[in-house]
Amino acid sequence: MSMHPKAENQTEKHGEMQRRREEECACERVLRGRHSVVRVQNGKVVKVFPPSLTLNFWKEVKYLLTLQPFGFVPKIYRFDPENLEIEMEIIKGVSIAELLEVGSREEVLEVLEKCMDICFKLDKMGIQKCEMNHPDKHIIVSHSRSELRPIFIDFERAYDTKHPKNVTQFAVYIANRVEFLNLRENLTSFIELFREYKRKYSYDAYISIKKKIFGVRER
Repeated sequence: MSMHPKAENQTEKHGEMQRRREEECACERVLRGRHSVVRVQNGKVVKVFPPSLTLNFWKEVKYLLTLQPFGFVPKIYRFDPENLEIEMEIIKGVSIAELLEVGSREEVLEVLEKCMDICFKLDKMGIQKCEMNHPDKHIIVSHSRSELRPIFIDFERAYDTKHPKNVTQFAVYIANRVEFLNLRENLTSFIELFREYKRKYSYDAYISIKKKIFGVRER
């Protein structure tokens, strides 16, 4: 009996995701950061900053420590101010850009909603993560106990602000990147929602943005 084309396509996509995860594991020892050197040592990631980026080192330490309780950043094991090193857990998975390419519709929607919730958490805490309008390499999606878990990495350029825009930037990213949601041509309809959200960063205003993007989904 031949497999239904849709089921066959889903199987191919899952196979592709697994292959990319395996490639990620195989390439762990050559990880590179944009503002740092990253090496794998004793099963952990060690991120090393040059002296010229000492401020970025302290930003990364600050925000990783602040966000440890919430489970969406790598676990930090130690940091060494003298050598500008941060030792943290390895995140095995695929980038969010890769998930958008090879993940199923349901997987993509599940992860995007979780990312939106993380962005709302950051906004409420007054933390702006600089890459949220282009987070292709700054969100890693891992499989943890059969659950898709987005992990936000690279906080060396984050900053405190009374006017964060993680939610609105990520919403624009979704509209531009996720074609099956058909949002790109209708971005102007978000303007008033974004304006209302930025007035008080209320939960109700946030939910209005989510409904505009995802509709009402069963969980």
